[in-house]
Amino acid sequence: MAQFNQYDSLIDLSTIKNYCREKGSLHLYAKEETFVQQGVVGKYLGVVESGYFKYTVITTSGSEAVVGFAFEGEIVADFYNYNHRPSEITIKAGTASSVSQIRMTEARELFNATFEGNLSSLNGILFCEIYSRQLELYRKTPTERYIDLITSYPQILDIVSLRDIASYLLVTPVYLSRIRKKLAKKSRE
Repeated sequence: MAQFNQYDSLIDLSTIKNYCREKGSLHLYAKEETFVQQGVVGKYLGVVESGYFKYTVITTSGSEAVVGFAFEGEIVADFYNYNHRPSEITIKAGTASSVSQIRMTEARELFNATFEGNLSSLNGILFCEIYSRQLELYRKTPTERYIDLITSYPQILDIVSLRDIASYLLVTPVYLSRIRKKLAKKSRE
């Protein structure tokens, strides 16, 4: 699948990924098993070797909302944890998954060495990606966001449940079903 998290292609994280693969441990996660728990300081950073992870938050109504993903070859971590802060999100396996992971303490040392103690470039790139995603929520309709998602990442429909895609797009599964039916009808005309 194409690179989902654009920061991964905007900054060279190969040193960190290689370190995880060479020095880390391969850990298997069952579907829905937690990698990082909301409210707890995360312990690990890793590279997704198979499967995928979804980043979620609990809404004020108590339901779960999907706010992001990490797919094969991408880093899975709560970068907020970098400063020893309790996580604002939960990261859990969307399917049976494997991760080459290291402890967050190792990751901090590695990031400091890789970026020579200056993480402002990484933070700036992460901020830009998050800000861009937020602006898309205002700029585009749910249908436009869905079309962009499946155009950029056509395999996502084979990997991620429609329920999680709907949550990521900030629509209900019923509304996503309507979008899909409307688009299918248009394509047949």
